[in-house]
Amino acid sequence: MKKNIAIIMGGYSSEYKISIKSGNVVFQYLDKEKFNAYRIIISKEKWVYLDKDENELSVNKHDFSVVIDNQHVRFDCVFNAIHGTPGEDGLMQAYFELLGIPQTSCNHYQAALTFNKRDLLSALKPYGIKAANSYYLNLGDTIDHVAIVEKVGLPCFVKANRAGSSFGISKVFEKKQLQAAIDKAFHEDDEIIIESFLDGTE
Repeated sequence: MKKNIAIIMGGYSSEYKISIKSGNVVFQYLDKEKFNAYRIIISKEKWVYLDKDENELSVNKHDFSVVIDNQHVRFDCVFNAIHGTPGEDGLMQAYFELLGIPQTSCNHYQAALTFNKRDLLSALKPYGIKAANSYYLNLGDTIDHVAIVEKVGLPCFVKANRAGSSFGISKVFEKKQLQAAIDKAFHEDDEIIIESFLDGTE
């Protein structure tokens, strides 16, 4: 019997559209002779199954199931194609762990830790792993541009603490560019991290 695979895509962040593209690629190439593939769109407004005609059916969040043609469909595994929250930060992982549904990501703790740049740096520091100098800001904090430059230097990178891809990231060359970069990062998250520039081999 073929296994039912839910391909979750979308999410709550600026990466929604690219996640939809990723999920559709997985749906297109998943071997239909071995698996029954189901596209599940996750957004803040709704969780829905999308059929071949783009019709939407609500997903039952209590057990992550969907009723299709009067048949109650449950899933054997979840392919996580969500970029950013809630697919990369441990939220969906914890949800599926509670329901006992296997999924393709790491566990919830590993996801939450690695998605949060500040927490990850704190976890790595005791092991002597080198990292860029950093300066932390939370939404509502007093912003001292002079103190930031003294701590991390220029150029520096301003980043949303909990965001994926390059959303909310700016490379700042002059102090007068800092505020715009900070505002951009706060658009993605209410925590940001400002790091010194490291000249790599890329």
